Amino acid sequence: MATRHEPVLLEEVLGQLRPEAGRSYLDLTLGGGGYSAALLEGGARVVALDRDPGAVAAAQSRLRSHGERFSAYQHDFGSFGQLLDDAGLKAVDGICMDLGLSSDQLDDPGRGFGFRHDGPLDLRFDRANGRPASALLKDASPGAIQDLLSRFGEVRRAGRIARMLAARAAELAELQTQDVREIVGQCVPKGAKPEPELARVFQALRIAVNDELAQLESALAAIPDRLNPGGRAAIVSYHSLEDRRVKDFFRQEAGMSGGGTRHLPPVTSVRAAARLRILTRRPIRPTQAEIDRNPRARSARLRVAERLS
Repeated sequence: MATRHEPVLLEEVLGQLRPEAGRSYLDLTLGGGGYSAALLEGGARVVALDRDPGAVAAAQSRLRSHGERFSAYQHDFGSFGQLLDDAGLKAVDGICMDLGLSSDQLDDPGRGFGFRHDGPLDLRFDRANGRPASALLKDASPGAIQDLLSRFGEVRRAGRIARMLAARAAELAELQTQDVREIVGQCVPKGAKPEPELARVFQALRIAVNDELAQLESALAAIPDRLNPGGRAAIVSYHSLEDRRVKDFFRQEAGMSGGGTRHLPPVTSVRAAARLRILTRRPIRPTQAEIDRNPRARSARLRVAERLS
C-alpha cells in the first residue's frame, strides 16, 4: 500500500542517528514508515511501533523485503520498554520520534483529524479503543471543554467555542468535523481566517482523546535506559506543548536545572543525574526548500541528545 506521507527532516534525522549494518533502532512513531525505511536502507535493524493498526499493516507490507531486520507492532509509545523486552532488545543505538500526524491520517475523511474534510469527529489513533472526540464533547461540561481547549491547544476563544460545542453536541447524536468548523468560524473576528484557531481546536481535541502528552512524558522517561552508550534520541515536535517537554527533559538528563512533571521528576543531584548530552543547542528547523515541497513541515523542530557512557 502506497503512502502519501513525506517524512519531515529526514536527512537531518539520518545524519544524527547514523544508521549502518549491525546497529539497531527504535522508531516510536512508524506512521508512513519514512524514517524506518531510511534506517533499513542504511543496513540497520529497526523495531517500529504505532497506535494506528492501519499504519502498522501498511508498513509491514511495504517494508517486508527487509526481512527479519524490520519488525512492526501496534503499540503505544508510552510503554515501549515492554515491547523492546518482548523483542529481545535491552537497548538500541538510536530512537526516533515524529510527533506529528501522517498525511495518510490527515487526508482520510473518516478519521476526523483534518478540518478540511467533512467526516466523523473521531481523532483516535486506534479506533478500537477509547472514545472518539464526539463522545468526549457530548459528555463534558462547557467548563471542562474550555479547560482542555486552553491547556492542550492554547485556544484564544476557548470559552465561547466550548459553550457552542457543548450546545451542539447536546443537539446531535454525533458531532462532525464540519460542526467544529462552523462553530469556530462564528467565533473568530469578522474578516479573520479561521484556520489558525481551527488548527488549535483540533490539536487540543486530538491530544485529549489520545492522552498524547502523558504518553510523551512516559516515553521520554524511558529513553535514557533504553539507549546504548553513544546511542542517540532524535525527536521532531510541532508545537510548544511537545517541544517544551522534550527540551526540558533533555536539559534535566544532561544535568541542567529544570522543573519536573508527573512522569519526569526534577533533577536533585545534577552531576549524578547526567545521562544525556544535548547535541542540538537550538532545534533544527526545516529548510525553506523542504517547506516549499512539504508545507506540513513548517513548524517542525528536531532536538537530539546522546547517551553518555
